[in-house]
Amino acid sequence: MPSFTATVIDPLGRRRSFVDDAPDAAQLRQRLRARNLWPVRVEPARPSRRLVRLRLSTRDFVELLNQLELQLRAGITADAALTQLALDAPPGPTRTMLERIEREVRSGQPIHEACRFFEKQFPAHVAAIIAAGEASAQLPAALRALARHLTEMDELRRTAQRALLYPAIVFTAVIGLAVFLLTVVIPQFAEVFSSLSLRLPAATVFLINASALVRASWLPAALTAAGLMVALWLGARTPRGRRWRDQVLLHLPLAGDIIRHLATARFAAHVGLLHEAGIPVLDALRTGADLTGQAVLAGQLRAAREAVAAGQALSAALPKNHDFPSFVVPTLRAGETSGQLGDALRHIETYAASRAKERLLTALALLEPALIVLLTAIVGFAALSFFLPLMQLLGGLNPR
Repeated sequence: MPSFTATVIDPLGRRRSFVDDAPDAAQLRQRLRARNLWPVRVEPARPSRRLVRLRLSTRDFVELLNQLELQLRAGITADAALTQLALDAPPGPTRTMLERIEREVRSGQPIHEACRFFEKQFPAHVAAIIAAGEASAQLPAALRALARHLTEMDELRRTAQRALLYPAIVFTAVIGLAVFLLTVVIPQFAEVFSSLSLRLPAATVFLINASALVRASWLPAALTAAGLMVALWLGARTPRGRRWRDQVLLHLPLAGDIIRHLATARFAAHVGLLHEAGIPVLDALRTGADLTGQAVLAGQLRAAREAVAAGQALSAALPKNHDFPSFVVPTLRAGETSGQLGDALRHIETYAASRAKERLLTALALLEPALIVLLTAIVGFAALSFFLPLMQLLGGLNPR
């Protein structure tokens, strides 16, 4: 039910403002007059941006979908199920979201329309799946498929985060050690060596000069790096800059293959989910292109969508020099030939996700020893640069 901001004058002549729900402004005015309130102004209330952008964690959202599916399968009506879930939810975002959706559903709105208010939690493709489930009287099945999809995507994201944690810690330690050596340790040794008037080896001279350069120009270097990062960030927000960045990323050794398979898994997951929910293929392709997270592949999917709209099969609509993995086109062709496009997309999602995990683990297996070798090389080079002058000094002393 819509909300309105009403400014009224009460029987004591005081001006008051508050928010109330009503089917329309005219009915709210009548209700206010019945309460001896004179309406001065009634206008649609602006929703709180904080409320609109309310979002649950993936685990809480999946649990909510599963509970709603179970109650609907048990024959409980949607408004009664939402009411019970709101009563059972602890105070917080989940209860706030459920109470508003339940209130809108009781006023006669479809569930997907009530959910669209929370635009962050229910983006267009999620609301479309719920709408398709309502239209086909298969809402429990749509909720189950949506929960499975969200769980798989969250598991893939968590796997990548866990895999990258250790290399990130080691890389941070390497950078921190290098900065500590160049700014704290080496200057002290440099003072000692200068007081001894020794002829220093080339490695030691190089290290001392590098330390002096870092200490003298760290601020301009930091500002330059920050400016470059801001410029790249701003450039990546433009369509041309995003496409150039993603084109470069796709051609990186090993990392490009991981990005390609992850984007393919996202595309197949979303298009397959929408297709199984009864969304037309053209609409599913448009949404799937927007959700790949990769500008180059998204552009190729949009071009394929135009060809599909002209009558071509999806497997033949992709550009000849597309950047998707080689198994995508044969799998799509098999699915379209057998009339099992949904199964083909699910197979692409599963296989692409597994390949992405394999490539990620391979990359990390190579990266971890490389970082350890780099750390060892930094420490070893610094130690060698320190000890060579000391050995030279000890070698020049005459025993008594």
